[in-house]
Amino acid sequence: MSRLGDNSWGKTSVRVSKIHRRDGEHAFSELTVNIQLTGEVEAAFVDGDNAHVLPTDTMRNTVYGLAQDHLGDDIEAFGRALAEHFLARDDVYSAEIELREARWERFSPYGFLGGSSERRTARVTLGAGADEVWAGVDGLVVLKTTNSAFRGYPRDPYTTLPETDDRILATTITAWWRYSPVPADTKATWSRVREVMLERFFGDWSASVQHQGWMMGKAVLESVAEIAEIEFRLPNQHHIGFDLTRFGMEDRGIVFQPTSEPFGDIRFRVVR
Repeated sequence: MSRLGDNSWGKTSVRVSKIHRRDGEHAFSELTVNIQLTGEVEAAFVDGDNAHVLPTDTMRNTVYGLAQDHLGDDIEAFGRALAEHFLARDDVYSAEIELREARWERFSPYGFLGGSSERRTARVTLGAGADEVWAGVDGLVVLKTTNSAFRGYPRDPYTTLPETDDRILATTITAWWRYSPVPADTKATWSRVREVMLERFFGDWSASVQHQGWMMGKAVLESVAEIAEIEFRLPNQHHIGFDLTRFGMEDRGIVFQPTSEPFGDIRFRVVR
């Protein structure tokens, strides 16, 4: 006997931008929105009955329709407005909205510079017993040329990595943190979390990527009372010393070969 398991449907990578016209200057928002719903759609699978399948095209259009009045500095609030809109339908059980905001740096009252890989992120989940608001950052590339070590690890016949007391540490920070409660100013709180992470990354000596990340997460929880937990993904993006002695040159340890893959992949959570 076959039965339908867990399922959802939605629209992914809906891109929306908005001008915020203010006296003497404009602000600008650019978001990518992902939507996933669960609901009363078993008949669509087993009987071909689409009576309760909200079209994903409608989901896309809803993003633009609600953006005019609801998209502002507080992207978490925009995510909640979208989730509540879909959850108002009797045939929708839960809604998860994920948002990624491109970072634009102000150049003039009406001009901005872009191009960074960094994104401000948010995720709102409502329904089916859930009411969670997460915020985060993705694509925050950082590198420091000193104050990082890695030694004292177990060795076996396949271990070739030399121990070091001083190395390049480079990573692309992906972090998500859960609010409880949601702060009054989510944009300012996001900026504060980012500031704390960077202060700890560049300001602390670390014995490993894990040690570095723990200090960052601990400092965030100590600095922002509204955050209940924070999770990280910190790939260890290697810069390997290039041996110049093979060319008959003095090797002063300042030339490296960056490698994109394979890379160490460190994931963890810090909770109160």
